[in-house]
Amino acid sequence: MTTHIKRLTALAAATLLAVSFAVAPAYAAIGNQGYAVYRDGVLGNYTWHAAIMSLPHWNSGSLPVVQHPGSGWVEYGTWPEFIGGKVYQGTYRPKTAPTSVNRDSFLSMERRLVDEQINYNLLYQVYYNTSTAGTWVDPGEVTSMRCDGVVEYIYEWYGFRVYGSDTYWDVTKASWSGRERHSGNSVTPKSQAQSYLTKITSSLP
Repeated sequence: MTTHIKRLTALAAATLLAVSFAVAPAYAAIGNQGYAVYRDGVLGNYTWHAAIMSLPHWNSGSLPVVQHPGSGWVEYGTWPEFIGGKVYQGTYRPKTAPTSVNRDSFLSMERRLVDEQINYNLLYQVYYNTSTAGTWVDPGEVTSMRCDGVVEYIYEWYGFRVYGSDTYWDVTKASWSGRERHSGNSVTPKSQAQSYLTKITSSLP
């Protein structure tokens, strides 16, 4: 029931957004926008680094992404920053394929996370105060997160399941148990991609 309420709220927000752009050309994500991308070379190559495409394609040496680089905040980044001499590991989507309109919603959430300037957290995918957060952890309630948390938060906010049990898969649903189950090496960027998402291509997007 609560997931249904969140989806209705997201639908209402999307409807209002669509109405506000009624006099402008219709827009939906194209190319690889909203898909997750990964490269290796983290913690002595133990795991990968994750991000989400913010523009349709790699172009002229630039891979436009939203990421948490491990310092500063969630940010817009580019190919040199994202790859940093490492090996590209592929482009991925949720197991349930999102439409271009779904991916446009992902882009909207990307912008919200960037605007919040959320700090980095090596241990937790998404960290928040369980005592003060609402039923759903809004971007403004997230106090810190890591790179795979950016991917998981964006996808699961819109109901696209990534990692976790039937009870605790939604990282955007506030609970102490859910927060703890998305921490440490229970899931990593590498296992997130290989075990819980679907690869689209190994080539540069």
